[in-house]
Amino acid sequence: MAYLTNGARAMTKRVLEVERKFAATPTSIQTLRNASSPIFKHLAPLGRKTFRDTYFDRENALFGKGVYIRRRNGLWEAKIRAGGDFINSAFEEVAGEEAVKEVIKEKLHVAIEGVSIEDCLEVAADFVTERESWMVHERFRVDVDETDFGCMVGEVELKEDIEDHGQDEEKRMRMDEERRKRMDEDIKAFMKAYPDTFPEGNAVGKLTAYFDWKKREVKLR
Repeated sequence: MAYLTNGARAMTKRVLEVERKFAATPTSIQTLRNASSPIFKHLAPLGRKTFRDTYFDRENALFGKGVYIRRRNGLWEAKIRAGGDFINSAFEEVAGEEAVKEVIKEKLHVAIEGVSIEDCLEVAADFVTERESWMVHERFRVDVDETDFGCMVGEVELKEDIEDHGQDEEKRMRMDEERRKRMDEDIKAFMKAYPDTFPEGNAVGKLTAYFDWKKREVKLR
């Protein structure tokens, strides 16, 4: 299903995001920060930024469906899982308050017209992230995130715009899956070529780490 920023549904451009997480190490960061390193054919720093993510849900109904509603620095976004798991994932992205409301309406089967997202959902997670980013080989975006609760994780990402041309739902889903698999294989091959920068195993996503941290905090009280 395609979601327009004004909430209407039609044939439109969608964004497919495929990502793989990795356990960022001092070696990873040192290599990525060395713009003159001969390791990569092309390495361009994208700078650093800080953002606050507030995730919303209703009794785990959205998270359980692979739907992540968040407000990042005041802007509403939704990420809808299109495949993979917590480490190797594919998402369809939606931005804008009205488009996010359409996602909530469809996934929860609720009427949300005239109601704010905050009134419809509850805060599930809230944290600040410092991110440093690079573009590698002019195609792969690499982010290293460090949160205010002590989680550090890296991510390699590919994004592609998808134009819908009136395909039926079954054909569209098949095409999306083929594209997702190809993008994931490209990321996997890229990371495998640089094992010191992108080590395998032990990567924990920020939301998983956040909920583990909250459980520990509760036990300590």
